[in-house]
Order: sequence, then structure tokens, then C-alpha cells
Amino acid sequence: AKHVDYATKKPIGGNAARGKPSYDTLCAACHDADGKKLNFGDDKKPEYVGTVAKDNPQEFIHKTWVGQPGSEPPMPSALVAGWSIQQVVDVLAYAQTLPEK
Repeated sequence: AKHVDYATKKPIGGNAARGKPSYDTLCAACHDADGKKLNFGDDKKPEYVGTVAKDNPQEFIHKTWVGQPGSEPPMPSALVAGWSIQQVVDVLAYAQTLPEK
């Protein structure tokens, strides 16, 4: 199934209001409420949860679904946590509302 409209980079059938509680439960502890606790880029070109969600939603879905091996602390897998793919798509919709900078 297709979960992202590649032209607009928007989630198909994603609901940000449904995604927020899941984000708050599994993601915010490490990424913070605004998604800016961890910078995946650098000072000149910061990259946060909101940046990845907007610029590369396919990567966001993949990393959320399977986790991020080798990260410290280890990023949990939504699949292992018992989430449905719909929850991941909803979290993507919510993450796209978070700051990019």
C-alpha cells in the first residue's frame, strides 16, 4: 500500500490529531515535544524530526517502523511496540507539524 503522496510528500490518510498521543508516548522522551532535542544534521544545517518528516517522509516511515539500529539510546521500532502502519502514518502527519529549524 502507498502511504505517501510522492508529489506533495504528504501522508495518505494520515491524521495529526491521532498521531500526537502516539508521538508523545513513544517518541517525545528522546526527541522532545517539539522534535528538536536531537539534531541529525549540524549547526549550519540542522535536521530534526520535523525536517525529516517533511523532506523525506519515506525515510521517516521506515525509521519509525523498524527503529534505528546503532543509535544511542537505541530508537525503538513501532512494529515491535505493536503499532499498526496507520499509527506510523498518523505520527508522520503529526511530525510534519513540528518545527524544521
